[in-house]
Amino acid sequence: MAALDNSYNKPLVSIIVNCFNGEKFLEDCLNSILNQTYHNWEVIFWDNHSTDNSKEIFEKFNDKRFKYYLSPKHTFLYEARDLAIKASNGDFIAICDVDDYWSKKKLELLVPLFQDKNVGIVYSNLWILNNKNQTKRIYVNKALPKGNIDSIIDIRTFITIPTVVIRKVAYFNLKIGFNKKYQIIGDHDFFVRISRKYLFDCVQEPLATYRLHQDNFTKKNRNIEIDELEDWLQDVKNFLSKEEIISVRELILYKKITVLLLKKKSLSAIIHILKFPNNFKKAKLLLALLLPQSILEKKKEF
Repeated sequence: MAALDNSYNKPLVSIIVNCFNGEKFLEDCLNSILNQTYHNWEVIFWDNHSTDNSKEIFEKFNDKRFKYYLSPKHTFLYEARDLAIKASNGDFIAICDVDDYWSKKKLELLVPLFQDKNVGIVYSNLWILNNKNQTKRIYVNKALPKGNIDSIIDIRTFITIPTVVIRKVAYFNLKIGFNKKYQIIGDHDFFVRISRKYLFDCVQEPLATYRLHQDNFTKKNRNIEIDELEDWLQDVKNFLSKEEIISVRELILYKKITVLLLKKKSLSAIIHILKFPNNFKKAKLLLALLLPQSILEKKKEF
């Protein structure tokens, strides 16, 4: 039986904070957790052998709910997430990466949605913060879906790691939780697999903020993401509809075009754009050739 805080009589939520050299934004992340109106939580701070002051910053938070773990070795993100989850004690798992932060009512609003035992994940909308000019925009300008969400298009469009809370039993009922072979697309892969077994519920308002900054999506990461998406499609295509396969292929093609545009290889980009079967998307991509490079560099898709 999972631990309960007797003073609140609410289930324990384990908040996973994976950290590798996260000193720049770490205090914002941890303060947003400390300020939660839902109080029965623990932080599993998984230090992936940081070489900056991340550990010292974490140790300033004098709260017994903050628990420090030094990873046995440096690993990629999704192996680190899985190791941290295995060290946790809660009924539910939430993830707050060091450059993200939460609304103070995130857990208060999301945890009660788990009353239905068939719900494996709850989530919310998201704020996108441009760290350079400190402007915010809402991630999705439409109603979020709930219930049986088995479309990979909807999963990729609506569900983001900073907003989710996961039923721990559901996580371990999968043969693989977060797949350690991925560096970039592990969130999406996990959401697709858990959607085949569990329902989703949500709160429509944004309850977390994702911070766009120069370090979180480099050109190198874009190339890794393309390779991983191609590998992932080969692994799962037998379980996808024809429409979903086309959607993933279009996504991969779009990302290849974005990389070419960032490298200022316009002719190669045009050749790839002309491969698009959808004329509307083809026109949008041709218009993207006119966008300043700075806009393309800031564009982030989950």
